[in-house]
Amino acid sequence: MKDDRFDRLADELVRLIEIPSSSGNEGPILQYLEDRLQFLGVPTERQSTSGKNGNLIFNPGSKLLFDLHVDTVPEVMDGERCRTCLDGDLVYGRGAADVKGSIASLIIALEDYVDQSGPDYELPVSIVFTVDEEQGGSGAYKAVDLSPEEVVVFEPTELDICTSEAGAIGARLNFSGQPAHGSDFEAGKNAISKAVDFMFKLGKLPFLAGKHPYIGEAGFNVQSLSGGSPKELIVPGKCEMYVDFRLLPHVDHREAERQLREFFEGEGIEYEIDDVSPPFMLDEDVPIAKKLNDAASTALGVNLRMGAFKSWSDAEPFVTAGASAVVFGPGKLSVAHTYFEHISVKEMDLASKILTAFLLNNSCPLGREKSYIKLADL
Repeated sequence: MKDDRFDRLADELVRLIEIPSSSGNEGPILQYLEDRLQFLGVPTERQSTSGKNGNLIFNPGSKLLFDLHVDTVPEVMDGERCRTCLDGDLVYGRGAADVKGSIASLIIALEDYVDQSGPDYELPVSIVFTVDEEQGGSGAYKAVDLSPEEVVVFEPTELDICTSEAGAIGARLNFSGQPAHGSDFEAGKNAISKAVDFMFKLGKLPFLAGKHPYIGEAGFNVQSLSGGSPKELIVPGKCEMYVDFRLLPHVDHREAERQLREFFEGEGIEYEIDDVSPPFMLDEDVPIAKKLNDAASTALGVNLRMGAFKSWSDAEPFVTAGASAVVFGPGKLSVAHTYFEHISVKEMDLASKILTAFLLNNSCPLGREKSYIKLADL
């Protein structure tokens, strides 16, 4: 695909990427979006959150909501800088997949929707651009006050409709050893070795058993491990480990936390649990999922795959509050947060067409019947 739509999508995405918006620095991109989407002609609101930047809402009041977070992780992650460039069908840059590719796809979809609907259109959704998703999630927890009944939360799912989501527990563990001269290591107790040995015990926890058809196995990621010094010949006496545990959708997060606390205390490990995110699991035939699938069928003649999202997202607070929320969007989760983060413009194009069809399928302009869009019309 190399045509006008390619250029519109790629140019929009590059503009978004070139506006830095790491968590806590969302102000400039929120202002850009407020100006960029003025063509919609709908009311806008700013919603205060616990941080210095609040959510941006377009067309408040609908029971159907699109949720897109505007913050990203820092440009430099794991010591590597994420650079912006266009390479064939791929746009590289911080936030390309997570989730500025989705934002660009929606902007182009909205332009097409307005163009095809005519002057009497009514936007059938509210849109909230949330802050702080990559940190504490304060934007989503505040957006719950909008009281939607159905929500599409945009994340990189490769266009799978995710009606389930993994949860997570984050734990900081501190290990103590016995310092000694590094050449006489038998006289000491190495805290790093103690941490590594302990790591292999973690997989035996009961809540980490099982497998999910879309997510895979339960497990954990050792996010950081620090201790000792390469310049000092000493047996390290201290080591800190941060572990992120994956909770499969059927797991009770409270029971998982109980198991962890009991295990840590039984092993005599100093610990702090600083993040608990419950998983969720909705029926695959939930109406909002059907609406997305109908849009894809109408626009592209295809059925979207069902799936589950492997990470926490803005969807969880909405589901916990009683709304039906699914996770959906272009891009691969596996490349998010990396120095090579990227997204396919072709996939963005499919997402954009699906979203235009979704808006048309769920809109009923005054005095007109519902409109339906076909691939040939785009």
